[in-house]
Amino acid sequence: MTKKNILIVEDEPFLGLNIKQKIESFGFHVIAVVPSGDEAFQIVSEKVPDLILMDINLEGSLDGIETAESLRDQFSVPVLFLTGFLDETSKHRINQNPSYAYLMKPFSTDQLKEAVTGFMV
Repeated sequence: MTKKNILIVEDEPFLGLNIKQKIESFGFHVIAVVPSGDEAFQIVSEKVPDLILMDINLEGSLDGIETAESLRDQFSVPVLFLTGFLDETSKHRINQNPSYAYLMKPFSTDQLKEAVTGFMV
């Protein structure tokens, strides 16, 4: 069985590394950890992941939801948003798309594993 590829888009380096270590401990392969939507586009255009873990607040001009919408239009990649704050507008934008889900920070390792493996069925 080939390992599923995951891209992490997180603007806090320590948190991105922490998530990467957890994802790899679940048996998945992390393509990269990047801080911005622009860098996410670069990575995805080279190797389309099976799942993107995306913070909503990112470096650069695009937020995580805008980045996800653009990536979805071009590459049809499911996105799990990892966020510490979710207003009603953002929640509505996420809930309108069946290939999106979200997990509120702080989350436990078990919550992360359950959310990620749910996408990998």
